[in-house]
Amino acid sequence: MNRQKRSSNNTIFRNIRTKLRQADYSRDVSYLLVFTFLYKYCSDSLKDYFLSAIEDKEITLDEAFRNSYYQDVFRDDAFNMFGYYINNPEAYIDEVINTKYQERFFLSSFFSSFSKNIEFVPNSNYEKYFKFLFDAFKREINIDKLEYDSEHNLLYKDLIYSISKLDIYEEKFPFSEVFNQVCQFRNINIDHDPDYVNNILTELVCASKSSPMDVYNPFLNDASSLVKLSEKFPFSYGKSYGKGYDEITYCVSIVNMLMHYFDLDNVFLEFGNSIDSVDINGASFDVIMSKFPHIGGWSSKARNKVQNIELAKRNRRRKLENVLSKNFKMDENSFANDSQLNDALENLLEQIDDEFNSQIQFTGEYESLKDSEYLFLINLINCLKNDGVMIVSLSQSFLFKNSLETLRKYLTYENNFIDTIISMPDVLGRYSRPEIICVFKKNKSDDNVLFIDLSQSFDTKRAHNAFPGVFKRDLLLDDKTVKKLVRTYVKKEIIDRYSNVVKISDIVRNDFNLSVSRYVDTFEGEFIQLTDLTHEKEEITSNIKKLNKKIDKMMDELDIKF
Repeated sequence: MNRQKRSSNNTIFRNIRTKLRQADYSRDVSYLLVFTFLYKYCSDSLKDYFLSAIEDKEITLDEAFRNSYYQDVFRDDAFNMFGYYINNPEAYIDEVINTKYQERFFLSSFFSSFSKNIEFVPNSNYEKYFKFLFDAFKREINIDKLEYDSEHNLLYKDLIYSISKLDIYEEKFPFSEVFNQVCQFRNINIDHDPDYVNNILTELVCASKSSPMDVYNPFLNDASSLVKLSEKFPFSYGKSYGKGYDEITYCVSIVNMLMHYFDLDNVFLEFGNSIDSVDINGASFDVIMSKFPHIGGWSSKARNKVQNIELAKRNRRRKLENVLSKNFKMDENSFANDSQLNDALENLLEQIDDEFNSQIQFTGEYESLKDSEYLFLINLINCLKNDGVMIVSLSQSFLFKNSLETLRKYLTYENNFIDTIISMPDVLGRYSRPEIICVFKKNKSDDNVLFIDLSQSFDTKRAHNAFPGVFKRDLLLDDKTVKKLVRTYVKKEIIDRYSNVVKISDIVRNDFNLSVSRYVDTFEGEFIQLTDLTHEKEEITSNIKKLNKKIDKMMDELDIKF
């Protein structure tokens, strides 16, 4: 019997995990790990390609780098295929390890070798993102401290050495998955989107859009949601957008997308908080998908003033584009793709009286939305293209919280934005917070809302490549459960104790309470008629009276008195 080949990456990962348990939790270690994984991936990707390019040539890699012809070919190919180029064969990670590892100041040489020998196409997104990464590494990694920390210096070197021995092409335990699991260890502790959420969001997006071209995650975290979606559309995926507000997590998201073959020139990420502003390059999107963070306590008049102005500006822009499309037959895509036209539109909008249009027109009872902690939600919906879809995971309190009743009325009765609400099983969440999946659409053809109760009818499976002990929970919904969910969502099916299609007029009668349990009856016991309960109570009361009389008679006969 042939034994299955053991994963070398798995063995190395166990070693890394053991070493991380010995390391102190510090920002130095976090950034050190991310830097090393980035260095390893970029170095081995380029070196492997260059070696394959000269495989049938009678020349070594060192000789090729000393040849001006090969240098030019390597640089052009690297820019076209990878977006970056390491110009010195001695700067590749295995060469640095082999020649510098035993030196007293190895860490200094290790960090400088990568950043000083990498090139980019000028003004490309690759140059912008790598500059952000290198600036963060330089600022957060205290080389002197690591060099002179005799207690941990060898440990840091061992971590670098272990990562350098990983195989970036292994399929059984992929390099990107090792990176993903290391990043969830306490030494980095990034904001990670759970696999079960990414899985559901991705499947619902696939059921909604045949070819999403512009996808936005306003709460990017580690970019795993965009990565998951890109795997479903390997040849037809368009531009990716995102915002991240935690620096180490933002750095991880860039590296994660690079490892999953995203063309960073089609990736537009901003380091900022979508609670402050959802806008990113003035773009509109086919798809918005995200797991919203816990919103409580984030309400801020200053923030909402910025978002009100942003929403008003976006509305003015949309009105202007509609006029140009209808009256001048201009292609809607040209507004975003033609940089000169886009600049002209922005200049024109700046000349419009901002004082007159500085506030979104929430009037009457909707005026309170100006100070709502969920104002960014309205802004996100307005970022959608006319046929766009927004699918997000958020707290279940959104469905019934009294302070959000006006918002729910605005999203249903006033604008008919909510298409589907799905209650998720509590057992899947790491912190067991009840959550929902909500689907928003701008131009619905009906006034119905689909409710699906997934919290009572589901099966689970272990996540792929889940490593025991790394996660508190590593469950996914199994394939049958997901297929049933998607089928119900697409066909808008009514299934007993599982799903229901509800008119907005019924939601109005329920005071805009959107709790799934109000519209999907999952009660499994027998219903008892009130008249039956009344008769039963009367019978019990009569029997008690008879029993009391019998006891009194017996006590009289026995001459017992109290």
